[in-house]
Amino acid sequence: MNFYEIKDPYLALIAAEDEKQCLKIYTENVSDVEEEEIFYTEMRTIDKYEALKMVAESNIEDGGKLGVEEAFKQLENLKEDGELLIIDGGLL
Repeated sequence: MNFYEIKDPYLALIAAEDEKQCLKIYTENVSDVEEEEIFYTEMRTIDKYEALKMVAESNIEDGGKLGVEEAFKQLENLKEDGELLIIDGGLL
């Protein structure tokens, strides 16, 4: 599983097998993508440790942070068909 950070038009962290699956998850859950080439160029592949840090530091409903233990559980139990891990707070 690979981890992709997207910053534009909306922030997202996605776990996916490849870039095409990442695009599919992004368009189904976050936003439409007008220019696929620009999307692929601007997305950033990150390692599992950076993804763990981002998920651990993400905000939860009560205003706190998710934390390392819960983030680790999420990353160890990813769906085979990919998963949206973080979404821009402005979309919630």
